[in-house]
Amino acid sequence: MAQVAMIVAGTLQAYSAFRGGQYARAEYDARAAQERLRGRAQALQYKQQGVEVLRRLNENLASTVARAAAGGVDPLSGSALNLQNYAMREGARDYNQARDNALIATGMAEYQARQYKAAGSAAFRSGLLGALTSAATTTYAAMKPAPATTPPPAPVT
Repeated sequence: MAQVAMIVAGTLQAYSAFRGGQYARAEYDARAAQERLRGRAQALQYKQQGVEVLRRLNENLASTVARAAAGGVDPLSGSALNLQNYAMREGARDYNQARDNALIATGMAEYQARQYKAAGSAAFRSGLLGALTSAATTTYAAMKPAPATTPPPAPVT
């Protein structure tokens, strides 16, 4: 009877270790998905910044051309052209920086997600190993023959 109880307890312990590994892996997988989502959200923010830079650049160029033309100056030469070129350089720099930041955000999120996936795999393997170890230990203990009991010595008279 004691052996049956030991086997049942060992089986429950092995199952618990196995399920614990599965749950840990599922948690890490969820963290990885959340990290990827966060990275995409950051990348979208940076892309929106890039769009805003281009919008402001367009406004700046239009304003420079309109002011130069309103002042009777050729808008496509001289200082008006220099202002436009400067605005283009700065706008392109800011746009490229926003684009690079978006790439970095998605890259770092993917890196972190892979770290979470690796941790999940390790947790699952650990749970599986714990389950196998528990099952083996329980099986060995249950199969070991019970120690022989010796009768008590006869009283000496």
